[in-house]
Amino acid sequence: MKNILFLFTFVFSSIIYGQKKNLEASLLAVKGYDVVSYFTQKSPIRGLEKFVVEWEGARYLFASEKNKKSFLKNPSMYLPAYGGWCAYAMVKGKEVDINPTAFYIQQGQLHLFYKTKSVDTQAKWVKNAAQYKLKADTAWAIKAEKANED
Repeated sequence: MKNILFLFTFVFSSIIYGQKKNLEASLLAVKGYDVVSYFTQKSPIRGLEKFVVEWEGARYLFASEKNKKSFLKNPSMYLPAYGGWCAYAMVKGKEVDINPTAFYIQQGQLHLFYKTKSVDTQAKWVKNAAQYKLKADTAWAIKAEKANED
């Protein structure tokens, strides 16, 4: 029954909010990392199940009650750009998974990236961040428009 409820919540939220978010099967966002920690710590911290918030069809975990409260005061401030997909891949309108430790805060917004030992899209983005952001924002807007037409 819980799986059906999760599935219904995901489908319903996708219809309402347009674009598909990068979520795990349990609807966990950002692979369980605390989205507030990206803004307040030197590196992101994994969240804990005891500090969970369900927001727009996704589950966000936080490292502390303080971070959970900060998120609830202003969720849009902490939500990752492009539904949590790789910002660099979004330049071409592609939904590519991320490494939650590869991030960049730009114009007050959290951008996440695909990163392995041999590929570092975060480093590529930073070299031309303004141009890439403009392209990725445009691609994301087109995805939203298409999703709303469906």
